[in-house]
Amino acid sequence: MDAIVQFVRNALCTIKNFSFLSDTFLYDPKVTAKYYTFPSPLDQTTPLEIFISVTQFYAFVSVSRSGYSLLTEGGLKKLQLIQRLLNAKDKSRKDEPKKSKENKTEAVSESVARRLVIESLVKEGDAATRSTFVGMNVLAIGIAFFWLFANSYHVTSTDWIGGIYGLIHALTVMEVALLFLLYYMLKDGASLIRKSFQMKAFAKKITASEIENITVEQYSWMVNGWSPFWTEFSNASIGAEGKILEKEEEAVAAQIALFLKKVDSDISERILLESRIALFEGYREYLYLLLNFFAFYGYMASILVFYFQDEASQPSYIRAMLFHLPNADADWLGNAVGDFAWTVEPLIILTSPLIVNSMKPKAMSKKKVD
Repeated sequence: MDAIVQFVRNALCTIKNFSFLSDTFLYDPKVTAKYYTFPSPLDQTTPLEIFISVTQFYAFVSVSRSGYSLLTEGGLKKLQLIQRLLNAKDKSRKDEPKKSKENKTEAVSESVARRLVIESLVKEGDAATRSTFVGMNVLAIGIAFFWLFANSYHVTSTDWIGGIYGLIHALTVMEVALLFLLYYMLKDGASLIRKSFQMKAFAKKITASEIENITVEQYSWMVNGWSPFWTEFSNASIGAEGKILEKEEEAVAAQIALFLKKVDSDISERILLESRIALFEGYREYLYLLLNFFAFYGYMASILVFYFQDEASQPSYIRAMLFHLPNADADWLGNAVGDFAWTVEPLIILTSPLIVNSMKPKAMSKKKVD
């Protein structure tokens, strides 16, 4: 739903930028006055701006809620959960009496399972730390959307919520937050491409003898996705969490024991397929990075134009950043590029599942549906 609303919002903004359908009711504020009389200067609001404002308010609510969820549920609370589980694991290890296993396979499987669980907990703790920081930035972007929503009603031409300075400050906050997100897009793209090559190499050499040294990622590839309960926030008591943790470790040990006996050939084939999908997702992440960079740079032009309004006294590096365009042209072009880039992005988001499904064999897709 978020991608659909994003597409509609920025498509409407693109229509406004290029004055498409300029001879229709969309640009006539008198049409709005027939249904509701806004006070000045809100009475200048056109039907097109009202349509845009609805999608901007949706973004204000939706993006803010997503950011808050990433910050709390996916970040701070999950960090507390991971710490509790690590403490419980450490305590159980100290209290557990040392037993010598006569069955070598059982001993190896339990040892590998214990290691994988601990590594997964540490990895998920790192992910929760990242989620905390990302959530802060997403929340900032979501809150800033309120000023864009207000700007559609020309509220920023008053001093009610900080005026034009409030709008520019909101845009600045969005730009700073987006800059950090661009870094993670670059990092994720490289990670996915690296993962693709690692999966391909692993699929070619995977044997029962390699199981004892597999990593968390490799185990997840073999079981077609490992999502233990600590990857999601849990409200269970520490006692219940400890018991569930033990059951999860036992389940992993049982699966490892099976792999130690035999690794089916279809596992390698599936991992090879997933490696191609990961490669596609990596390049797609770079495409997201490119589109969001265009949006970042485009919207930045509006901020630069605001703070350097006197074109004659603009520093040379500012003139270069604005491509030596007049302020009005740079402001218009920046917004047009940003809106268009964020119109294309949701189209890619919406069509990606179709592309991924087309990369899978028909037999696998049919089996999944059945």
